[in-house]
Amino acid sequence: MFARDVHVLLAILTVLTVVIATLEGAVRAIRGRPEGIAAGRTRIAVLFSVVTTAAAGLALLVGGHRPHEWLHIIYAVLALGLVPVADNAATMLQSDRGKALTRVGGGLVSLVVIARLFVTG
Repeated sequence: MFARDVHVLLAILTVLTVVIATLEGAVRAIRGRPEGIAAGRTRIAVLFSVVTTAAAGLALLVGGHRPHEWLHIIYAVLALGLVPVADNAATMLQSDRGKALTRVGGGLVSLVVIARLFVTG
């Protein structure tokens, strides 16, 4: 069951990237600093890790392995977009602290969704 192990490992790495992105937003919120290089890099890391994990999941699906619940696929779509959508929504805010708090909120919701992914997978 090598493919399933890869999918689980990638999911764990996704949790780590989301935690790092959320912590980056928390540091910016505490300091009241504008978005910098770290924010862009963590956004890309989150997207890359979620897309890679989803691709491994699709490979499992094509190979005949099904998730325990089909809700797993809906959660995967949500996990894909939460941090980038939160960052894009934050562009309408004026304060740097508000933008950072939006990233933190998106990251926390994303972690809840990823926890559900582990349960439904």
